Amino acid sequence: MDSSSPVANVSVDSLADDFKNQSLGADGGLDDKSDARKVKLTLEDLNWDHSFVRELPGDSRTDTIPRQVLHACYTKVSPSAEVENPHLVAWSESVAELLDLDPKEFERPAFPLLFSGASPLVGALPYAQCYGGHQFGMWAGQLGDGRAITLGEIINLKSERWELQLKGAGKTPYSRFADGLAVLRSSIREFLCSEAMHHLGIPTTRALCLVTTGKYVTRDMFYDGNPKEEPGAIVCRVAQSFLRFGSYQIHASRGKEDLDIVRALADYAIRHHFPHIENMSKSESLSFSTGNEDHSVVDLTSNKYAAWMVEVAERTASLVASWQGVGFTHGVLNTDNMSILGLTIDYGPFGFLDAFDPSYTPNTTDLPGRRYCFANQPDIGLWNIAQFTTSLSAAQLIDEKEANYAMERYGTKFMDEYQAIMTRKLGLPKYNKQLISKLLNNMAVDKVDYTNFFRLLSNIKADPNIPEDELLVPLKAVLLDIGKERKEAWINWVQSYVQELAASGISDEQRKVQMDSVNPKYVLRNYLCQTAIDSAELGDFGEVRRLLKLIERPYDEQLGMEKYARLPPAWAYRPGGMRSSRSLQVWKLGTVNYLEGLKLQEKLVSDRKVNKIPDTLLSLQHPPTYTLGKRRTDHNLLIPTSELQKLGAELHYTQRGGDITYHGPRQAILYPIISLREIGLGARNYVERLELTMIELASLYGVKACAGQNGQTGVWVVDRKIGAIGVRISSGITSHGLAFNIDPDLNYFKHIVPCGIVDKEVTSLRRETGTVLPSDEVIHEQLISCFARLFGFSIIWKENSSVLSDNGKVKNL
Repeated sequence: MDSSSPVANVSVDSLADDFKNQSLGADGGLDDKSDARKVKLTLEDLNWDHSFVRELPGDSRTDTIPRQVLHACYTKVSPSAEVENPHLVAWSESVAELLDLDPKEFERPAFPLLFSGASPLVGALPYAQCYGGHQFGMWAGQLGDGRAITLGEIINLKSERWELQLKGAGKTPYSRFADGLAVLRSSIREFLCSEAMHHLGIPTTRALCLVTTGKYVTRDMFYDGNPKEEPGAIVCRVAQSFLRFGSYQIHASRGKEDLDIVRALADYAIRHHFPHIENMSKSESLSFSTGNEDHSVVDLTSNKYAAWMVEVAERTASLVASWQGVGFTHGVLNTDNMSILGLTIDYGPFGFLDAFDPSYTPNTTDLPGRRYCFANQPDIGLWNIAQFTTSLSAAQLIDEKEANYAMERYGTKFMDEYQAIMTRKLGLPKYNKQLISKLLNNMAVDKVDYTNFFRLLSNIKADPNIPEDELLVPLKAVLLDIGKERKEAWINWVQSYVQELAASGISDEQRKVQMDSVNPKYVLRNYLCQTAIDSAELGDFGEVRRLLKLIERPYDEQLGMEKYARLPPAWAYRPGGMRSSRSLQVWKLGTVNYLEGLKLQEKLVSDRKVNKIPDTLLSLQHPPTYTLGKRRTDHNLLIPTSELQKLGAELHYTQRGGDITYHGPRQAILYPIISLREIGLGARNYVERLELTMIELASLYGVKACAGQNGQTGVWVVDRKIGAIGVRISSGITSHGLAFNIDPDLNYFKHIVPCGIVDKEVTSLRRETGTVLPSDEVIHEQLISCFARLFGFSIIWKENSSVLSDNGKVKNL
């Protein structure tokens, strides 16, 4: 879609503008009752209503046998998911506030039972909605809530109407051949992304809570014929309405007998969710030229359905523009996944752009045609609006001119919103099509990270006198591995950009604040979701809760959370971008006595051999310690053992390979306990990747390191050793590992011939850079990330309290 889209001759403010903050009360609720938010209610005190059931025709049957449900908008059903010891994983404080729900209610022992559907909520009247839809451009007929069951509507103390819905609660007549259940994996994704989108400022359904069922569900995640058992879960979704385009399409498709239902649904939506249209008078003079050659006029005040259709189109256009602004790709923009309120709804295989690729789709089933790829979303939104207008036209609610005008307004609104968003993202005073087009082209060519690029862009100074070789410095973290020709292209663009900034007259400080308020630091990348899922499937929900807190403030820097803004690991770019083939459990242990660390390794190796634990990585440092491997030569220890106590050092003999080495404070040590058979590596390739792990870390600080030559082990900077490797492999399971010198006391190395290699120095990252380094914790995490990236692992962070006691001893696991 481009600026040549039809434009109405009279500009109008969108009727949807106020909706962005989701502050308009349903049924005309106002914001002047903010004091009411101070009242907190128990579940029993919630004010339930059931207008959808009361005002619209329902199914005469209540069974869940899959069937065509005719002449009805819903079927009354009860949650039926099998539940055993359900557990509350996480909940949203801000959604609880919408409902005036007391946070103490989440502590009730019965809460997981109530929100898994195992126990009925007092006041609820559950039902499943009937709707149809176009799927991938083809009419699919009846679809409906196949695994979502609406409990009813809560009217809060501000008179806002909020529907509560359990997704994964069991079978309904619309389940077709499915089981009506949901797995923890997809439920975590929906729970987190619902809240992430809201805090990004994008209209969305919300999520109150996430509960595990305690039962397993069989799913084929990649639809490749390899199903597996996954933990079951239920998410409680919240929205002012779950009405979709397909809610109207299904009845329009069934002919004359159901056209009255289309009208009834339209009246219901307008009455409860668009009351300003119901009360609209002709004095508002909402008449517009259609932009066609006959100069005909559409008078929206004479037809509330036409005014409603225009607002739905505009809300949808604003929504899609906001997606494009943050790099969000929905993945399944079927008409049954389009909300009449302009909300993001039904989070399936969604994805935020990592490397900028207009053809990106997170949906592996959409890969051949990429119908729903990032670049196509604006046009698909218009196509879906066209299908919606067809349904309203079939019910004679709008005529052809009104339908065409709604689609024109979609095009106009989208371009207005998108141009405004991109202008704000670049900190420009006005839209510059040529500048933005060149930028997006450069980003696509070089696969630049979308989120991080725009966040870093605010660091560009409006100074035309910046030397050419310094222009790209603020962007160096995202402009990786670009050649001379591409570097020139970026320099040219930045020079043009700086000229625009200088002409704006806005100070660098003011512009940075403005840009950082619209360019998020953190988005819910798929690999972050997957890392949380991997932990959760092992019973650790800490990462889900950490991500929830992170995404509640996406535009803030959030001290200590920088790792969540890093570039994705290599596995995140695989088709689907949803799951690494392997997970790595990482324990950051701090300082650990060498023998205690050895004891822990031996225990973990035994557990890994019998698949009691997944692949595991220990990250730690030791007190001053000399260790001798199996290839040891005792005379490589240059001082008598009796002198070691004076140095405050210990000496230990080990079963790893290699000769003598030193471990001590300010040295990053990784001990991988992984199955080489499962990752398909031999011993030599394994050691090579350990070397590459340290080489990559050194490169982050501008230090050019390389693997040893002529049989020399470890990693070197010219002829100075910066990293040591010593491994043991037993039945294909590794232990021991690597040691990288951050800034250890190099005097300890004077008492040995490191690794038995004479006449060679030992160096450190601090010595090679000559600069102040980040904290050791940051460098440890960077080393872990390099390791995970090179081995294709996703990381599951673990707490050391699970393996070490307070005195640093290994627990009796």
